[in-house]
Parts: sequence; structure tokens; C-alpha cells
Amino acid sequence: MSLAVVKVPVGGRWLKDDRVIRREDGLLEYDCLEPCLAELLDRSALRFANRAAVVDRSGRVLTYRELWASAARVAGGLLDQGVGPADRVVLDRPNGFLWLVGFLGIVLAGGVPVLPDPSCTPEEVAEVEAHSGAVLTLDGDLPDGVAFLDGGAAPDELALLYYVRVAGGGLRGVELTNTNVLSTIEAVAHAMDLEGGGVRTVLTAPLATAVGCSVQLLPTLAFGGTVAVAGSRVIRAPWRHLRAAFPASRCVRGWGVAETGGIGLLLPSEHRPRHPRSVGVPFGGIEVALLGPDAEQGVGELLCRGPSVARRYWRDPSATAGAFTDEGWFRTGDQVRIDGDGFVDQIAVRVS
Repeated sequence: MSLAVVKVPVGGRWLKDDRVIRREDGLLEYDCLEPCLAELLDRSALRFANRAAVVDRSGRVLTYRELWASAARVAGGLLDQGVGPADRVVLDRPNGFLWLVGFLGIVLAGGVPVLPDPSCTPEEVAEVEAHSGAVLTLDGDLPDGVAFLDGGAAPDELALLYYVRVAGGGLRGVELTNTNVLSTIEAVAHAMDLEGGGVRTVLTAPLATAVGCSVQLLPTLAFGGTVAVAGSRVIRAPWRHLRAAFPASRCVRGWGVAETGGIGLLLPSEHRPRHPRSVGVPFGGIEVALLGPDAEQGVGELLCRGPSVARRYWRDPSATAGAFTDEGWFRTGDQVRIDGDGFVDQIAVRVS
């Protein structure tokens, strides 16, 4: 099957990132990433120990030192229960402090957080437990033990496993390596100018999703910001209402799915008046292609590849073969139109 590749400058004219380099095989990657998520977050905790890491709607605050101390004790408790490096652990809790401490505890223990789609029923969570091969599920009190921090994992080892809803209502596990997750963090930090620190991020998506976790939570923690958690509530408000409520904030529109690490396209607010229907331009080393009879005219199925894009579905070779090509492209299933400046308009969204 031939691909008609739309030539879009990496990052566009507005989101160019000099840390993105092209490998010998032609794919893009971030230069000089940390080896794994645990090491990145641990360095952040040491650097920003006295800053506020998370705040809830009641005003309760945890500093980075307090958050990491709690997470390290959970890691020790997981170790006592037999959780070892690369073991999958299901996290089945609503948004809140305990979700965050449990998630970080799994990471610091060297385990792999398994995150069921927030819409999962108890029966579906049981299916996720079985399919992922999880050794444990955190759905009640968190384990407690002597503070522990795993020595770290390799860049290409599994870091996160998101279970997403697909056509027909079933679930599919999306594998993200440490490189995938760290690339998303770098992309978001650069595009949203998080490197200066001190940013406050209001979570607008469930923490168990790629947007909530990989895009909003982890980049904020990696660069010393503060995450505002509103319990298990998800903020759903029109663009104009968000702008009115947070006039000093930077609001962007974007597109991304778990298979692309939660990122892919970004539309800064200053470009919205000229491109009201667009979901943005590629950033973070993401390249796009079009597939279909009208691809040469800028219309077709959107394909993405880049350092944050997943390599496959967990234990599902048939689905992997249908969605991921040998050249590294992920078939999104979304029908789009790309204009001459590289702005992408969605025409129809995939049902999976």
C-alpha cells in the first residue's frame, strides 16, 4: 500500500524544536533524553523538593518532598508484595491524591502502571488484569513499606500500558516505552514553555488517560510545576469559558491519542482566528502522512510517526499489523485535510 506523504516542516514554523534529530534510519528522535521515567521524576523531586507538587480543590497541598516520600513508601510496600522490575500493576482509582501517589509508587518500584479506560466496568477491569498479566491491582488502600526506589529501566522498555476503548466497545492495550513517554514530556514542555518552572496545570482529563497523565500530569511534574486535581470530576467547558475563567493562562487546542503518546498536533490560541476548524500542526518530532485516493490533494487518512508513537498493541499482533506499518506510521483512522501551511482539519474521527 503506497503512502502519499504530506511534506510538513517538523514542528512547523511555530513549534520548531532543535532537540529533535533525524536518525540514520530516517526516523526522528529526541537527543539526550533521560534513560527512563523514574530517573527523570526522581531528579525533579530532588530539584524542586520544597515546591508545591499537587493541590486539590479543598486547598490541600503536597510538596515534591512529601509526594515522593509517600510514593517511595508505596514502592516499598509493592516490593514487599512481590512486585519486581517490569511487572504490570493495575491502578483502578478515581482522580485524586491517592491515584497520583499510587501511580508514582508503581513507577518508583520499577513496575509498569496499567491504566484502564475510565469508562471500564468492574468486569472490564478484571479483563484488563488478565490480559495485561498484572501481578497486582491497586483499588483500595495503598501498600506501605520502607521507602524504595528502583535502579531504573532501559529506554526501550515498557513504561506505561493504557487500555483504550475500540470499535465495538472492547479494549486494547497501548504500549508506551520510556522513550515514548519522555519524548511526550519534552514535546509538551517545549511547546508550552514549561522549562522555566512554576506553571500550574489544571487537569481537564482523567488521570488514567494519555491526555491526563502523559500530556498534563507528567510534564508538569518533570519541570517543577503544580498540578491542580479536582477529585474524580473532569472539566468540560467551552473554549471561551476557559479563557474567561483563566485569563492569564495559555490555552491551546490539539489532537492526540494514546497510540501517539497523547500528542501529535497543536494549535496555539493565537492561530485559532485564522484556522477556526484546525486541530493544529505537527510538533514534538511528529511527522504526518495521508493515505487514500485524494492524498495528493491534501485529503485522506491521517498517519503519524515520531518518537512518542507507540510500537504496538499489547499481546494483539493482528491489531498491531492493521494499525502500525513497517515504516513506523500509525494509522489513526481519522479523515483530515491538510492545507499548504501544514494546518490539519479533522473531517471525520475514527470510531475506535
